[in-house]
Amino acid sequence: MIVKTYSELAFFVNMFKNGNADLLIIESKGGLGKSRFIEGVMSEEPYLRILSHITPMQFFILGYKYKNLPIIIDDVEGLMSNEENVSLLKMFCETIETKEVAWLTTHNLLNEQSVPQRYETKSKVCILTNDFKELTKKISALKDRGWHIEFKPNNEEILNKIKEIVSCVCKEVNHEEKLEVFNLIKLYSKFCDFSLRTFVKGVHLYKECKNKGIDWKSILLNDLKINPKLVLLNKLLGEYEGDKGRIENWEKEGYSKRSYYDYKRLLVQKCN
Repeated sequence: MIVKTYSELAFFVNMFKNGNADLLIIESKGGLGKSRFIEGVMSEEPYLRILSHITPMQFFILGYKYKNLPIIIDDVEGLMSNEENVSLLKMFCETIETKEVAWLTTHNLLNEQSVPQRYETKSKVCILTNDFKELTKKISALKDRGWHIEFKPNNEEILNKIKEIVSCVCKEVNHEEKLEVFNLIKLYSKFCDFSLRTFVKGVHLYKECKNKGIDWKSILLNDLKINPKLVLLNKLLGEYEGDKGRIENWEKEGYSKRSYYDYKRLLVQKCN
């Protein structure tokens, strides 16, 4: 299921928080703040958060110590590198009220921490990932056990989210200066792939360049890999009503008439 707004995403996260989703998989490109978003929604609730690499033994022990509490697995790719972790995850994601989780070993660590070899739990699981397709080879059976959300906000939605975090980023840079960074990203947003991290990077870049006479705008735009032809075309579309004047100025920059129409189609696709 494709979700395009943070408010829609909040509905499913709250459904998980309220215990009405045995498994919630949230997939999106990096930098959209899904980890922080989950933290915000779950801030008043106790839960187990697993980050990246974890051994099967640690996973089993933590599942017992946080028994019946929600489990949030962030950066799941690291966890999935171990087949035993995958097996444990499948137990936690069973679509029954009470799941039985077993680790049939005589390892001393279980005795030392008073953890039984099998236990029952009502924990629900939320998985955060940047690419679920890569994971389906190992955990394809999980997808049908819960909700698989593909979070794909448009540029406007991401820009609105950036506005919300402006005051939280780099206190040493004042609000007006941070707005300079925001407005630059907004101006060129249709020509590049950007995220919340782009703004954070831009603010810290601004801070570094501020009193050194370094052109921070050029550095940031270069990092965004913005195609100068798209920028020129966007400018010409705003200045001229018809293609005749646009093409004349396009050719003055050394580009062909045919490439004008090619890039015009590309710009329309990006805007859509």
